[in-house]
Amino acid sequence: MSTNELRLNCDAIDVTPQNIDWAETMGENMEGWRAFEALTCDGCGREVVCSSLGENEHRDIEHEVIVMVEGEEEPQRCTCDATLSFEGPMMNYWYPVKLDDCEEAARKIAHLPLCVVEFEDGRTGLALTGGGMDLSWEICEAFIALGYWPPVHFCDLPEMGGRGKSDKDRATMEACMESCRIQEGWTARKRERVLAQMAKLGPVVVCDECGKANRHHHSCSKFDESKRNDVLS
Repeated sequence: MSTNELRLNCDAIDVTPQNIDWAETMGENMEGWRAFEALTCDGCGREVVCSSLGENEHRDIEHEVIVMVEGEEEPQRCTCDATLSFEGPMMNYWYPVKLDDCEEAARKIAHLPLCVVEFEDGRTGLALTGGGMDLSWEICEAFIALGYWPPVHFCDLPEMGGRGKSDKDRATMEACMESCRIQEGWTARKRERVLAQMAKLGPVVVCDECGKANRHHHSCSKFDESKRNDVLS
């Protein structure tokens, strides 16, 4: 899907990593937060959303107790005894974003090295389940899959492992370009508001060379008094 066809939410464009010590936050019983990750069961091949860290028997996972079995008209109790291992967040930061249904969100990013986190106070977001290299591509893809323009913080996509050549990667890059364009528009409007506030205190000089603005004088070494641009007075 091209960027022109996407209708994404702008609320995550300014998102940046938030530091957190998961071991300390988790305590002994994962107190105050939960994590959700969609995993494929090796025993039956079904996709399962785990929300309990450690080893989980498929048939004991609350959300998969009742399942439809081929050839049966009524849902049956899950009897799969395969073990699913869920380690949860691996890196000590998370990326806040509003998610209405954490389980559904986990399914949408099942192909990516991230999980969904939900805190007791209602905050939600994403966290990496792996590390060791720059995962900006995957983080951007996760935000897009969840309906958000990707955060500009991650839009400096690394050239590695052949990334950037596929149609999917092109769509990710186009989405990053749109995030940057939107943020640039926000920044430009903020700058104009600040200039207007400065103008109330006296003439504002905007340097044609570097774009910096000062009242009455300019500290830029390139500034030429004869070229002063009193755009606001």
